[in-house]
Amino acid sequence: MSNELLHQLRALLSDRAEIKDEIARQQAELAQIETAIAMLIAPLDGPVKVPGIGSVTMTRPSTTRRFSPDRLRELIQSLRESGNEPMAQEIEACQVESELAGRLQISSERRRAS
Repeated sequence: MSNELLHQLRALLSDRAEIKDEIARQQAELAQIETAIAMLIAPLDGPVKVPGIGSVTMTRPSTTRRFSPDRLRELIQSLRESGNEPMAQEIEACQVESELAGRLQISSERRRAS
């Protein structure tokens, strides 16, 4: 790999690190602001309309349900072991595949402890 390419990569990665640091600071500031907003509207009933901006409301706590992939694999295996191959195949046929696009992956160099 050429020195020029390494120089360009080092410069871009350095810029990226600075931006990530700034984003982290801004995300912390955003979290503080959102906490303050939540504290203001929590006691109010319903959405609060803010002219020129929109509306703000607190949603109620909720839960979601999903199937555990690990437990489904265990169930399929258990069904097979107990001789219930047709049901195991039906459950297994419900799996769906999704393609994930390739993406840039950057790993920081680990520094040795002194």
